[in-house]
Amino acid sequence: MQVREKILKDYDKIKIVETEFKNNKVRGWYERNKTIPNGLIILNKNEDYYRQNGILAEEIGHHETSFGKITDVYTKEYNVKSARQELRARRYGYKLMISPHKLINCYKKGIWGDLYEMCLHLGIDREYFYKVIEDYKSRFGLYIVIDGYRIEFEPLNIYKI
Repeated sequence: MQVREKILKDYDKIKIVETEFKNNKVRGWYERNKTIPNGLIILNKNEDYYRQNGILAEEIGHHETSFGKITDVYTKEYNVKSARQELRARRYGYKLMISPHKLINCYKKGIWGDLYEMCLHLGIDREYFYKVIEDYKSRFGLYIVIDGYRIEFEPLNIYKI
């Protein structure tokens, strides 16, 4: 089963469409309203499969955590509530794609340390991987201990303890 299929098995009612956006800076879009009660995710088809997976995870995060119109987070009229919802959705996506348990799984499979193999296994691109690690570092500090493993975020390493 592909990574995307695993992600979507719990979200099978959300409609997912790929299209070209007029503005190439827009990578994904989530919408839910009375006419689309289960939600609609639109992905930029100009992005490759691995980037789309990260975008998809964030849009699922919006499905789970956001409400109302939050596009004003990207305008000059910056809205703190919208920024918080954007961050919450992004972190939901990070956890969905690269939870600490998935990092431990990479270690157990023997692919820890090979960034290319880890990203391939996780179904994401390197840029997304680095963003998640930076976010984890800002949230947890330099390391976390979970299920008998110490995951260090700088330098990136895992130890069984």
